[in-house]
Formats: sequence, C-alpha cells, structure tokens
Amino acid sequence: MAFRDTKEENMHVIIVGDVVGSRHVQADKWLPVLSDALRRYTKKFDIFRGDSFQAELSPEGCFAFVFYLKARLRSIGPLDIRIGIGVGEIDYQDDSIKNSNGQAFVFSGEAFDALGKDLIAVRSPWTEYDEPVNIMLDLAMELSGKWTVNMAESVATAIENPQANQKELAEILKRKHQSQVSTLLNKAHFAQISKVVDYCTKELIKRC
Repeated sequence: MAFRDTKEENMHVIIVGDVVGSRHVQADKWLPVLSDALRRYTKKFDIFRGDSFQAELSPEGCFAFVFYLKARLRSIGPLDIRIGIGVGEIDYQDDSIKNSNGQAFVFSGEAFDALGKDLIAVRSPWTEYDEPVNIMLDLAMELSGKWTVNMAESVATAIENPQANQKELAEILKRKHQSQVSTLLNKAHFAQISKVVDYCTKELIKRC
C-alpha cells in the first residue's frame, strides 16, 4: 500500500502500559520516576492500579519516551515496562485522559492486551506501518532488556541531554573518563536503538 499524499486529520498517539517487577521494588523508588518521565513528555496522563499508566504523547516523542522510561526504571532496579501504542482518532476528549475515548484508545488497549510475552506493540490504521515497526521495536526492546544499571543510567542521561558530547555526559554522570560512557553506551546498543526510534518516529510523523 502506498503512502498517503496528505496527513491524516485528528490523529493521536495513546499508550497504555505497566511496570514489570514493581512488586519487587519499593513504590517510593519507582513511582516518582514513572511520574517524572511521563511529565517530561506529556501533561495528559493517568497512573492507576498502582503500576499501570495511560498517556497521550506526541508522534515526535512517543518512541523516545518508551526507551527513556525503560532506562530510568532500569537505573533503579530490576524493572521493565510493557506498553501498547495506539494511533488513531479521538472521538471524545475530556480534561482527564481516563474519560476520553476513540480509535486511538481502542487500538492501544488491543495492542496491550495482545502482548503476550512481548513487551511492546503498535497498532494503527496502517498495517504497512505496523508490521516493520513492530519487528524493529521488538528487537530494540530485546537489546534494552540487557541493560545494567550503569548502562541504563548512561542511556537516560544521553536522552535527557541530546546535544551533549561524551565528555559532557561523563561530567554529568560523574565519570572520570569519557571512555567509560562510550563503553557503556556501546554495550547498551544505544546507537542502534536510536536508529530504530528515529525511523519509527519519522514514518509515523509522515502519516499523522
């Protein structure tokens, strides 16, 4: 199927997810991290049932958010995330996201419910987009699942400071040598995961 010549109107990105392993880490350690990460990317979110969350994100930031949140959580312990991403129209938008409704909400819920052993899934009106994106995101999540605390901390800092060079990142992280940061980012496959995020984001923006 060919790309559309014009962007879809009223297209939104809704995510629904939960924190994996939350019962093994004290809530006062991970809950503020979850809230802070959400606030960094959106003002429209809700945290419910303790470790579940829902948010509306921009097409430009939704995939970066996924790996930023994962990096922040893995920086504090053996935590992970499961996320369903829905792209579509919103029929009714309330001040509270939990009271809003529409295709994007339905798709995000369906994507999340169908995860099984996977950690991430995207559902949109465009199957030609969903298929390759889901394969790439699944692989990227597999790579990020091997992050140690130090790797995750380095990734989170790199995402927070996109213009910083490795020397500056080393200073922020209080590392003596910038080579330490380089090694950690390489082991974390940060460059490869960033390419996945950039590709998925670019292709989504074309359609929204």
